[in-house]
Amino acid sequence: MRALVIFLAVGFLSTPVQTQTPPELANNAEQLIRSGDKAGALRVLNQAAEASPATAEAEDRIGFLMAVLGESANAVAQFHRAISLDNAFAPAHYHLGIALWQAGDQEVSVSELVAAAKLRPDVFDYRYHLGSVYLQLHKYPEAVAELKQAIALDSSRTEAWRDFGDALETTGDLMGAKDAYEHAVSKDPQDNAVRNEYAYVLIETRQADRGIQESQKVLATDPANTTALMNIGYANLKKGEFQLAEQAYRRLLAADDKLPAAHYDLGLALKMQDKIELAQREFREAMQLDPSLAQAHYSLGITYWQTGEFPKAMEEMRAAIAAAPDYAEAHYMLGIVLKQSGDLDAALTELREAIRLDPTTPGPYNTIGQILRIKGDARGSEEAFATGARLKRERESQLSDTLEQGMRGGIAPHPIAGPPR
Repeated sequence: MRALVIFLAVGFLSTPVQTQTPPELANNAEQLIRSGDKAGALRVLNQAAEASPATAEAEDRIGFLMAVLGESANAVAQFHRAISLDNAFAPAHYHLGIALWQAGDQEVSVSELVAAAKLRPDVFDYRYHLGSVYLQLHKYPEAVAELKQAIALDSSRTEAWRDFGDALETTGDLMGAKDAYEHAVSKDPQDNAVRNEYAYVLIETRQADRGIQESQKVLATDPANTTALMNIGYANLKKGEFQLAEQAYRRLLAADDKLPAAHYDLGLALKMQDKIELAQREFREAMQLDPSLAQAHYSLGITYWQTGEFPKAMEEMRAAIAAAPDYAEAHYMLGIVLKQSGDLDAALTELREAIRLDPTTPGPYNTIGQILRIKGDARGSEEAFATGARLKRERESQLSDTLEQGMRGGIAPHPIAGPPR
């Protein structure tokens, strides 16, 4: 009998134990996640991470499920393990890139997303998220290139058209941005944020009336949408419809009077109606809400210059420059006021700084020509006037081309505020 017991025991121990593989354990963990048992899911995932055989695909899936559970550090470790098993497994690079981005490790994140896109350039998500990351890092040409490829892979995705429009707009390709936003809006008409971007670019591309129409569509579903109201006000400023602009900004400020940009733009609308004191009040309110708003100092300074209050004008221009040292127009305007106040040397300093910051504007050259003529420098004066005249011709030629391209919009450039050009 004893021998039989020993035989049975040996037989039992020699029977192979049925263990689950990592993919099977991952399946169990996913079911637990779906049922709401996160603690149980994590226990099973930890078992899966220790199980055999380990493959890149299994380790990547375990990492993904850990990321779903908020176990970021463990997820990153699993993705690294997957890559160590198969460096050509694109999903692991992609998931690692996303996890590292969320953890704030941007540099390594980008390198992993690039690796995924190179390994599988035919996958929309890889190209799109790489482009989106480039956009957030302000690497706009790279963003444009990747997002363009993403759209070529799947042109039905609203988010790709939206980000593509954003990247194009930032690089100055407003016509391209307009087309991209138009696609985005057509695919998701309920996305008011994208429609607002579309409206703004329409306004910037001399289609203010269409921009207003798009903004009104936003207001139809969200009557208090501040961006839509700002766009309507801005469009009317561009059209020269200053009373309508004033109405839009007052409607906006009635709902929220803590918007510095709205106070500033309302000030512009009032200024263009020669309501100088009211305009000054709005500029001051904008500055109080946002002391760094250089444009408000600049525009307030313009109103003081117009009323002959040169010391106040100089004070505001200097405040604008303090807030934005590269503000070429503020240096230019300060130079004009200094010249009119008789301080020619200080005026030359400011005008030359304006030229350094923006060498394409004719105005500073002409003012320098006037000062040098007063100082007896005939040759320098002639050279400055000649440069100013050449730049003016070039600008008029460019403006003519721009106007011809924008004829359908019917909106000519309108100087909102600033010194003479």
